[in-house]
Amino acid sequence: MSLTMAELSAKTGISTATISRVLNGDKRVSPEMRERVMAALAESGYEKRPRRSSASSRNDRTVMIIVAQLHNPITLGFIDGIRRRLARAGMKTVITLSDYSSETECEMLAYAERSGFSGIFMLNAVECPRLISLLDSASAPVIFVNRYPRSRDSDVVAVDNYRSGYLATKYLIDRGHRAIAHIAGPRTSMTCRDRQRGFEDAMRTAGLPLDAGNIFYGDRSYKSGCECGEKIGKMPQNERFTAVFSATGVMAAGMIDRLRALGIRVPEDVSVICNDDYSRDYMPCPIDLTTYEQDPEVMGETAAELMLERAAAPDMPPRRIVFPPVLIERNSVKTREK
Repeated sequence: MSLTMAELSAKTGISTATISRVLNGDKRVSPEMRERVMAALAESGYEKRPRRSSASSRNDRTVMIIVAQLHNPITLGFIDGIRRRLARAGMKTVITLSDYSSETECEMLAYAERSGFSGIFMLNAVECPRLISLLDSASAPVIFVNRYPRSRDSDVVAVDNYRSGYLATKYLIDRGHRAIAHIAGPRTSMTCRDRQRGFEDAMRTAGLPLDAGNIFYGDRSYKSGCECGEKIGKMPQNERFTAVFSATGVMAAGMIDRLRALGIRVPEDVSVICNDDYSRDYMPCPIDLTTYEQDPEVMGETAAELMLERAAAPDMPPRRIVFPPVLIERNSVKTREK
């Protein structure tokens, strides 16, 4: 009985990616490694499935970018950075939308691999068993941007979202705030979960009150920010939070607009800090938000560079490139007397 590729990998210690490259005639594999793989294949009785060469030749030097949606400025920055760097290398990009569906992501990843794309970028990956299985057998480079599977070593370019949440909360604490709320993103978002963990750890480290009442959940949208602002603004004045850390600038914009409608001023009554301030299009009277930001275009270019490196050296160890969050101080936080 012949082995599967995963079983052959486990038996020989040769990665499934390398086995796949040998089977597909990839010239980048060294002669020594090719001979070792072929010997293992012969011994195991492994049978290669036929693969259509026409698709491979059609998509050579074309990469696929799998993304949830296109309305997020951060996402657009990632894409611009990737496309710009790959264009200099003479490569083209195809963009496909998953709408945060892990099933769709896996279908697109399988299609890209089957169709011979030169590389795949996953910008909003939702981890699931099928995704891990597809990654184990992929022959093309797969690069994760900002979100990545935790159960498997992969090539990743990300910002330190935990530290971003921790530092944003500590910034408020250092300016005298003790009653601090957090507008968190969806529980399904790894990015938002990391930022929430940073908030919680900063509060605990400072010995400040922390329970479920400190956290309000949104869905990254302006509307959900308004809804959180309604809840915070209608709290009794003597119980109201003096500062809020929002996981995104868009939710912060919604919250601020609702607070202002309720007669609550920022930063005089409530200070606000956020991650990734792209709120100006949402606020008719923009408040310059203090924020911890990332540079998505630079991260996109870095991800493209990593893909090119992986293509040139398929057997190099997985790399994780983590960017530190950058503080942009503006005027949305008021220092309180301690």
